[in-house]
Amino acid sequence: MRSEEMVCDRATNRRLTFFGGAEQRLRIMQPRPTAKINKRIALFPIIFFQIYLAASVLAFAFGPWPWPVSNALQLYSFLILAQVALFVGYRSAINKQPRPASTRLRVPLMITVSLVFNYLWLPEMYENRTAQAFSSGGAIRAVLIGLTNPGNQYREKLKYGHVMAMSMQSTVMDYVTLLIYPVLWIAFPLGVVFWEQLSVRIRVALVGFIILDLSTWVASGMNKGIADFVILLPFMLVARKPAMLINIRSRNVIAIGLIAIIGVAALFTFFSLRSLVPSGGPRSSQYADSMAGIAVDLDSPSMRVVPPGLQVPVANFVSYFSQGYYGLSLALKEPFIFCYGVGHSYFLEGLSRHLFNPPIYANTYPARIQTSGWDSYIKWDSIYPWIASDLSFPGAIVFMFVIGRLFALVWLDVVFCRNSWAVCLLPLLLIMLFYVPANNQVLAFPQSAMPFYVMLVLWSFSRARGHAKRRALLTS
Repeated sequence: MRSEEMVCDRATNRRLTFFGGAEQRLRIMQPRPTAKINKRIALFPIIFFQIYLAASVLAFAFGPWPWPVSNALQLYSFLILAQVALFVGYRSAINKQPRPASTRLRVPLMITVSLVFNYLWLPEMYENRTAQAFSSGGAIRAVLIGLTNPGNQYREKLKYGHVMAMSMQSTVMDYVTLLIYPVLWIAFPLGVVFWEQLSVRIRVALVGFIILDLSTWVASGMNKGIADFVILLPFMLVARKPAMLINIRSRNVIAIGLIAIIGVAALFTFFSLRSLVPSGGPRSSQYADSMAGIAVDLDSPSMRVVPPGLQVPVANFVSYFSQGYYGLSLALKEPFIFCYGVGHSYFLEGLSRHLFNPPIYANTYPARIQTSGWDSYIKWDSIYPWIASDLSFPGAIVFMFVIGRLFALVWLDVVFCRNSWAVCLLPLLLIMLFYVPANNQVLAFPQSAMPFYVMLVLWSFSRARGHAKRRALLTS
């Protein structure tokens, strides 16, 4: 197998590709040292997330749910500071030139290997998500029921026992799966961004896997995997062709807009079906939220424009989108208790249980606010109480600055240097930011935490190696 090293050369506005010592120059959208990075491309992600997070706060403050917040000044001051820190962190890195990257791995080969493991692990993923043993007939029946009655599938999952990601792995397959998660992760992001480099067979295999993977989520009655796909695909398509942000044409806007509309409509329909069925499930709030002691205000401006038949799913959707800030308001009243660096993650806290007795989880903010009636296993708390369990709330502000800076560096490396490890890391950062109003989605669970840590290390190493390689080329 030929080794391939790619170096993003800022001085020549080219990507240098070496095949066994032979040099070829390929065109790449990479600025010269004296040129400024296109600000429309560079600032697109942070502008989007500033609007998105502001919308979640506004939905909480002025939506149909009258949340009984007694420390409004403290809550909204913190949320403003968190968003400012995210923006300042992003902005602090945006003027830096993307680092040259170096890797010996060919992207089509990486995707092929990942797809092989993904197909092999589909039965395991099915069992993890549905809490039921895999069989072809049973899986098909579960998918069909999930399409027509997702609420029933979700209740069935709860009845057979919710598989908590924080629990200690107990079988050899569980340990192997834990280690293989980074390999499973890379097929989708690399496949979307480097689609044009793939053969027809790999493209068909990738699309087939995505359909099967989403089917396992449908079979479980859960929104998680479908939501992730809907929110990530448009972003990854923009990352594949960022030039569309410079000279946006109507057909580009229409294409991406249609994908977004269809995706959101599908997600909303799935959510509505689950909300409308009779349920004893913990996430179905209907017109009231017993944990907060409130009921939806049907006379609020946001509900007057909603048709009566859609008021239940819309109210539940708004609650789902913004309720985490109520948990945050409760957590802000609690004193800080250090959780030894594992309080932010179900995954890490679960691994630490053989070292600490009683479990550290009891000292986390989400666990302690359960005395106020807000169950962290059922309701959202936003990302902030989880991070603050290890860093304190002032530390959570610093964390948002760091995430903003990391997000900027990764985005620049994706769109200007096509660093394959940055491409794998980008969707994890996107998920983290999309779930800010809900929880610490990426670092809390092994299926995303393991890829995050591995991709972060590989991305950092590729940048350092690429920078050293470039300096050697310039001095030779």
